[in-house]
Amino acid sequence: MNKRPSIQVHYLAALGVLPALYAAGVALADEAAPSESGAEAAIHGSFNTGEDITLPRNVVQVRQRYQRLPDANGREPEKWVTTLRADLWTGLGDGWKLYGRADLPLVYSNDVTSPFNPNGHRRFGQGDLLTEIAIVAPPPTARLGYGLGVRAVWPTAGLNEAGKGKYQIGPVAGARYSLPEIGPGSFFLAKAIYLNSVASRDGNSGRADINLLKIQPKFNVGLPDHWFVTAYASESIEINYQDNGKVFIPFDLMVGRKLNARFVASLEYARSMVHDKGYEPYQWRLEARIGYYF
Repeated sequence: MNKRPSIQVHYLAALGVLPALYAAGVALADEAAPSESGAEAAIHGSFNTGEDITLPRNVVQVRQRYQRLPDANGREPEKWVTTLRADLWTGLGDGWKLYGRADLPLVYSNDVTSPFNPNGHRRFGQGDLLTEIAIVAPPPTARLGYGLGVRAVWPTAGLNEAGKGKYQIGPVAGARYSLPEIGPGSFFLAKAIYLNSVASRDGNSGRADINLLKIQPKFNVGLPDHWFVTAYASESIEINYQDNGKVFIPFDLMVGRKLNARFVASLEYARSMVHDKGYEPYQWRLEARIGYYF
């Protein structure tokens, strides 16, 4: 039986960039950010953990995910993904906001096969870079918020096991309704992302095209002592139109805590619940997050 190496060994070099990322966040924290209106503050208080994209916060975040993929041909494929993420926003005047996001994943895989790795040997490499930009409109009321933007995924992964190999682009839309009666910072957010591949990396059309709708019915509940619980904290529900509209619906729950004015930590668990035959992106996954807000 093969002994699986420690995750720390494979990610040590990658995590070396974190001090520089943290230092950049500290420098940016000295700049004053636009504040919420009095009506918004009355609804949300100070319990904004960054889970609501219609009330964006500046944050640098590290996410560590373990993902167990469906068994295949006697193999037990799995991935560890470390994601370095940054969210930034600025006010545009008259209540309009401009929001931007960038995710850089670093992927270690084991027993994951590809045409260049038919035996599923362990691999480590950069994943596909995700970028997003959105306009958040002035809220019609303090309870409501909505925004519209564009997401682009770039095929920066050097390994088949770490990325899709496709340039992807599509619209992002989200609308939120705040629920302060439940607890400070509580809300329901409906979000949808459609991604379509427009080209292949290096002209290689051998990989499957992307034609995917992601749906996120996020329900966030603020709890005493700065705790919070979030259902569907990730964009987990998928409809794959490239594969005859096959559906994947997981169970997804996150528990987190606002540690102080600057740091928020959370742990998310997701497990496959309903899926069409032949389409199951993962069996289960566990993700820890730590974010520095400024």
